[in-house]
Formats: sequence, C-alpha cells, structure tokens
Amino acid sequence: MERGAFVVEGPQAVREAVQSHVLRELFATTTSLVTHADIISQARVAGAPVVEVSEPVMAAVCETENPQGVVGVCDLVTIAVDEVVARAMKVPSPRVVILDRVADPGNAGTIIRTAAALGVQGIVLTRGSVDPHNGKCVRASAGAIFHVPIAADVEPASVYERMRISDFLIAATDADGSVTLSSDAMVPAETRPFAWVFGNEAQGVDAWWQERADYRIRIPMAGHVESLNIASAAAICMYASRVDPVE
Repeated sequence: MERGAFVVEGPQAVREAVQSHVLRELFATTTSLVTHADIISQARVAGAPVVEVSEPVMAAVCETENPQGVVGVCDLVTIAVDEVVARAMKVPSPRVVILDRVADPGNAGTIIRTAAALGVQGIVLTRGSVDPHNGKCVRASAGAIFHVPIAADVEPASVYERMRISDFLIAATDADGSVTLSSDAMVPAETRPFAWVFGNEAQGVDAWWQERADYRIRIPMAGHVESLNIASAAAICMYASRVDPVE
C-alpha cells in the first residue's frame, strides 16, 4: 500500500471507487479488459490510468485466492470525526455508529455495509479498532466504505465530546442493559441525533462508554443463546432505530 492510498479488489469495489471519484489507478488482466469493459471505460473517463497485467502478477497483488481480474489503487476514505458529525447533522435526526475496539475486519466491513443500507449517516472507529482500509474489511463492506462518512483511530473522549456538542443521545449495547430493545425504547431517539456504540467482539462495549451512555440496551433473546455476533447485533439495533422505513 502506498502512502495515502489503499488497494481494492474486484469489479464491484472498483466500480464503487470510480463512482466515488477516489480511484487513482486501475490494474486489469487481459481477460478483464474485455469482461469488465464498462469499468475500464469508466476509469479512463475519470482520468485513472489503466495498466494491463498478467494473471501471475494479478495473483501476486491480490489477497484473495481467486482474483477477479481487476484491482484499484484508491485515495483513503477516512475523514476527521468533526467532519463525520458535521455531515451527519445536515439531515434531521441523524444516526451515527461508533465501533469501540472492533478488531475483526469482516465484522467491521459487514457493519459498514449494513449501516449504508439502513441510512446511517456516519461511522466512527475508536482507537484499537481495525483499519477500515483493511482488504477484508473493504471486501466485507461490498463497496459501502465509499458511501458512508468514516472516521478511524479516534480517541473515545474526542468522539464523546463531539457527540454531546451536537446533542446526540448515546446508546451502548449491553447484555445486562437496563433497557430492552423495542420500538418503545427508541421513541426518545425519534427526533434526536442518535449514536449507537457497538463493542469489541470478546469484551463488549468498554466500561468507559457504559458509564457515559444515555441508555444501556440489551437485545431480548429466546432459548439458550447468550449473545449474538456483533455484526448481527448491530444490524438489529440499527434497524430498530432507523428514521425512515426501509423498503
């Protein structure tokens, strides 16, 4: 990875990068120049150089076992936390997701993808979380990383201060939380800026956040299941707190 840039693999991610005007350069195999001619054309129109490479070179560049023949070099997508919040505040009742030391790139990417699908306006990854430019995270996001404002490596205190300045309600997920996730639980958030805090896969949301959150919310579960995968839990919570119905 060159300084100030990261690599994306596959036609879907590259297409999203072109549309988001962050593609610097595109590498493609001879076969892909034909099979993905639309992406090649879009890249050239956008002014990104297109370099033809052999199959062995493509295999050496890619992390995946079965490369799809196109790789893009892109500008970094992360921005300052103040900018994430400022953009979110441009809409009524914005929703922001805070990932607290979420280490698994697959989980982080899946949450980013779900957040984009459910109309979340911003994502903040605290210090100790995975880099959203991580290859597995980018692939798990299915290109959504280019469509949701993201801040990374942010100190919790900085996020918290910015949330409070903008009058956000903050909810932390907690298996022992005092509030059960339901439509009634989300009523106070209907007209307020609202932020979810989802925690580390093994340790959950840090006590620092639990002490400062307005709500500690648990997801009701039947049977003998004690907890959910963080990406699954985040999807349920984000859906419950969405502002506009998702069709």
